[in-house]
Amino acid sequence: MRIVLGVAGGIAAYKVAEVASRLVQAGHEVETVMSEAATQFVGPLTFAALTGRPVGLSAADGPRGPLSHVALARWADAMIVAPATADRIARMVAGTADDMLSLVYLGFRGPCIVAPAMEPHMWDHPAIQRNVQRLTADGVVWVGPVYGRTASGMEGNGRMAEPEDIVNAVDDLTVNKDLAGRVILVTAGPTWEHFDPVRILTNPSTGTMGLALAREALRRGATVSLLVGPGVELSAGWIRRVEVVRIVSAEELLEALLERAANADALIATAAVSDFRPKQRSSLKQHKANVGLLWEMKRNPDTLQEFCRVKDGHTVVVGFAAETHAQVESAARKLREKGLDWVVANTVGPAQGFSDLPYQGMIIGPNGPEESVTSKPETASKVLDRVARRLSTQTEES
Repeated sequence: MRIVLGVAGGIAAYKVAEVASRLVQAGHEVETVMSEAATQFVGPLTFAALTGRPVGLSAADGPRGPLSHVALARWADAMIVAPATADRIARMVAGTADDMLSLVYLGFRGPCIVAPAMEPHMWDHPAIQRNVQRLTADGVVWVGPVYGRTASGMEGNGRMAEPEDIVNAVDDLTVNKDLAGRVILVTAGPTWEHFDPVRILTNPSTGTMGLALAREALRRGATVSLLVGPGVELSAGWIRRVEVVRIVSAEELLEALLERAANADALIATAAVSDFRPKQRSSLKQHKANVGLLWEMKRNPDTLQEFCRVKDGHTVVVGFAAETHAQVESAARKLREKGLDWVVANTVGPAQGFSDLPYQGMIIGPNGPEESVTSKPETASKVLDRVARRLSTQTEES
């Protein structure tokens, strides 16, 4: 892909050098255009060395002659603007044409990826958010900002997305949007069932599988709602493009699912939901001297089964079954009993299945095992292939 990398004047400009390096390593052709302010943070020679191409600094003396801004706008398949400061975003909205970067942006008609970077209170200002809405309507693809420490020492949403996230956004441009217009629900992470404010019944789930599925569904054009349990880290830049619903208990998860059931085209349920909860929950910490060795439990609602009971007949449902043994048999039984479309049987143990540990799974359909998978990103891709095909078939038949 041919990419114009527009570097604006912000302290995060030094991170854009890594973006350039990663793009070139991935096989893209990169031409860099820098604002005058950007050269105060990173020298043009840095980008020339990383891309192997001269850097555009002014319309009068560009790398392709006096009309370099026209040539570059026509040459590029995609454009990146990073870091997008408050001033740069305002310039893009206003359509100013007073520097090389602005001129290329105004002449370019392909997908433009923008990675904002500014102080959190600036990003939250109504004027900035109005500008963001304007550029979104123009088709801009936003990556970030993310939560973190900014140059002033403040923490909040304003830090530029990591180079990896920006490069991934470029890759997303080439992905088949076979889920465009679809609403996908993804559940992820554990539930916590409180005995008292400091004691819980839970499991080792980190939500890694659910995040991989939500990310892949988003890449393929879906509107994604991510229902996520406690302790799951949500720092990636793409997270701001999905609806995030934080839940704690199985009951809260069920409530959130039922609220969204009517509009969902598919549910992919990876959350590790506790089967039990304490019959009595104390609002105060119970000291061990006052607690016996038995604490009476009761069954939690079966969130997946309850969803299947009320869902629309065309909603596709994929479940996950984490097992230490007899994985295929247990998963197939789960599929039959709950009326699911597919189940992914996961092998779990002390050193397998959870977080980034080695992974092994099997996708199971109504007729039995269909395909083995050996990573969570691969599982996300294979599962969503099936969901997209099923939804497409249903549309053709209706």
